[in-house]
Amino acid sequence: MKIYTAEEAGFCFGVKRALNIIDRLHESNESIEIYGQLIHNNTVLNNLKEKGIDYIDDLRSLNDKKKLILRTHGILKSDEEFLKDKDIFYVDATCPLVKKIHRIIEQINLSKNKILIIGNKDHPEIMAIRSYAKDSLVVNSIEELRFLKHEEPVSVVAQTTLDSGFFKMMIFEIIDRVEHVEIFNTICSATIERQEAVKKLAPKVDFLIVIGGKNSSNTKKLYNISKKINENTFHIENSSELRDPELTTIFQNFNSVGITAGASTPPEEIEDVKVFFRNFKTEKES
Repeated sequence: MKIYTAEEAGFCFGVKRALNIIDRLHESNESIEIYGQLIHNNTVLNNLKEKGIDYIDDLRSLNDKKKLILRTHGILKSDEEFLKDKDIFYVDATCPLVKKIHRIIEQINLSKNKILIIGNKDHPEIMAIRSYAKDSLVVNSIEELRFLKHEEPVSVVAQTTLDSGFFKMMIFEIIDRVEHVEIFNTICSATIERQEAVKKLAPKVDFLIVIGGKNSSNTKKLYNISKKINENTFHIENSSELRDPELTTIFQNFNSVGITAGASTPPEEIEDVKVFFRNFKTEKES
């Protein structure tokens, strides 16, 4: 089996930064808890738990003997104000590119434009972003643009992990529907690089494996992009799923595999998948 890895895959800057913050505190023997899941990857979360680092979903559950870390996706503005009002010390591990969107929105608020946020309204990043807006609408399809008014000025931002092709399509639609549009392309460069890399890899291999959390937005986007190009695309969380008899039977028919991974997927998970396919024998090779 020939193995090819996407040019860009795995941990992004924001995830590395957050884990480095936690590692430094842990090495200093600090007791730590995280507000919300740090990232959407079960392996990383389990590794943190093994170190005694867990997360809470409610600020009422705060342990004053532990140092609080804020998740990479950001938190609601009201929650951060609560922490400041109560003079609760915390370390902000929010991705700087997400924090940048918060600042952009605060500036847009001064213009009184409606803020159009393109992304998944139920994702924690979008929930945090929206909490900074005075007048906003979250859309994730062309159908949802029907609520726009032609004469109402809008400013547009995007979820950092949005499919760049989808963003461009939505912008064309918005420009066609609204007279005054201000656009901020806030998709992070790591997202774009990984999406472009999978577009290059998918047509070159017999099948493609996308590694990452099933609730990871950027991983889902990689899967969807690859699936459109190569129908033999599979989304797994870790290498153990590759041992599924149904999958191994399918793999027998192929000679080459491409591997990519979401921005919250650790390098060891990518390596485990590579090892699996290095040891995998097709019927032709047996």
